[in-house]
Amino acid sequence: MVTSPRVSVALCTYNGAPYLRAQLDSIAHQSLMPHEIVACDDGSNDDTLALLEAFAAEAPFAVRISRNNTRQGVTKNFEKAIGLCSGDLIALADQDDVWLPRKLERLADALDRSGAAYAFCDAHLISGDGTEVGGRTLLERRFDLRDIEQKYREGRELDLLLKRDFVYGTTLLFRAERRDVVLPIPTTWSHDTWVVNVLALLGYRGAPVLEPLVRYRRHGMQASGGFLAPVPVSYEVRVQAYADLCERLVGLNNGPAPEKILRVEEKLRYLRALVEMEGSGPLKKGIAAAREVVTGRWARYSPRTFRFRRERGRRLLS
Repeated sequence: MVTSPRVSVALCTYNGAPYLRAQLDSIAHQSLMPHEIVACDDGSNDDTLALLEAFAAEAPFAVRISRNNTRQGVTKNFEKAIGLCSGDLIALADQDDVWLPRKLERLADALDRSGAAYAFCDAHLISGDGTEVGGRTLLERRFDLRDIEQKYREGRELDLLLKRDFVYGTTLLFRAERRDVVLPIPTTWSHDTWVVNVLALLGYRGAPVLEPLVRYRRHGMQASGGFLAPVPVSYEVRVQAYADLCERLVGLNNGPAPEKILRVEEKLRYLRALVEMEGSGPLKKGIAAAREVVTGRWARYSPRTFRFRRERGRRLLS
């Protein structure tokens, strides 16, 4: 007899009362019922805790609620929730999205079939009032889905991950047995991006499920600023983030292959070049940019395409 994996949902909340109940109900109606919800609240002063307690009283699974005495911020709050989970698989949940009924089932099945350490899906976009935003899905707005599928099939997912963040926590499921290598999470990183990058760099495979299994809500109260208008992160912070990543990888007993550490160090050099360009005059900026193009780092690590175009007889960088 095949037993279903125990899935823990790590849910983080902060003043999420307007949207929380819809998310909780969508978790309760999953075709693969979770083993538990571990809800970590970051000091809400609205009805969030009352909503969690009312849901816990009627939920068909355990709901464990923990409240922070002082604000921890999104990354550290998720770190705490992940650490408290007791299931075999851990799904990350934002307070304001809505999961489609087969989300956990499809992702857990992908892990089972592939043996991967993590799986992720695509998402539909919805507005604050829940109205679906037409057109392309979350991933389609930035990527060719065929390219994601091919890169993962070929074991080249770092070519994508070191260019641009694209695995969002609300779409992610990973094996709890890999939790020790990702915790603690530096505050320089977003929790979801950290988890996926560390696992990929350590050689653990990922399984993309390129269908929308989440309704991803866009609104003005999002901690990250939302998908289309993210909170800007300075190049200095990104440099520190990748320095933190290098330090963690080097300090692991069974760390990544040397060539993967070199990839991170190379990305760090690219980011330091961006810091240099940002504070330089036109000549020094041009020299630094040319160096990054010649070494190939621009092509490997920039989410933007480096090309020359002609305009009114001049050659411009775009």
